[in-house]
Amino acid sequence: MASIPGSGTTSARLRAQNAAEWARGMTHPLIVGTADDSVSDLQFGRWLAISNHFLRTYRRFLMVMGTLAPDTRASRLMFTGVQEMDEELRRIGDFAAEHGLDLEAPPSAPSMDYSSYVMASVGQGWTRGLVVAFGVESLYYDAWTRARERVVPGARFWEFIDLWSSGYQAEFVAGVSQLVDKLESTAELERIFRNTLRFELASWDEAWELEPPASTDVQV
Repeated sequence: MASIPGSGTTSARLRAQNAAEWARGMTHPLIVGTADDSVSDLQFGRWLAISNHFLRTYRRFLMVMGTLAPDTRASRLMFTGVQEMDEELRRIGDFAAEHGLDLEAPPSAPSMDYSSYVMASVGQGWTRGLVVAFGVESLYYDAWTRARERVVPGARFWEFIDLWSSGYQAEFVAGVSQLVDKLESTAELERIFRNTLRFELASWDEAWELEPPASTDVQV
């Protein structure tokens, strides 16, 4: 595969090549609405249910990535991610119990497609899985960091904004970015990265009950 022209690290190139998806993520109504407290209980609950389903698959994904990692440091990063994910799932479970949110309802077809895409990626090896992890983690962290910057005092869901933009998340994204920077930037990596961003954004659209843009079809 031919290298993509340009300067900078592989992680920076991937982000720059997908500036439109990034901009949409930073201004997505789920992010903005949670920050300014205009999100409805129904919308936020729907997001947590969608997230809960995805995280259970993504947890398995990170465990496999930990076994595929090329060195001990990379493996430790992935398994640390599993431990932090357990805490996130616990908080979602606590919220669901307190607010009567059904986390056992069957997931939607788009949610199942996203989970299947993630597990299929790790089945194709470390490199593809790493780029998928970078897409998931970096967009999510950046968007919720933007929410943290905009959050209004007394926002109902501050606990989750704080969790999703925490120092740990910053460290995890930095660690994954460093691993991505060891890869050669190629058209194939860009395609995988863009597909991942579009799947992630589609899950946000689902929570908000938005129709995804017509140009965001993904190719597995």
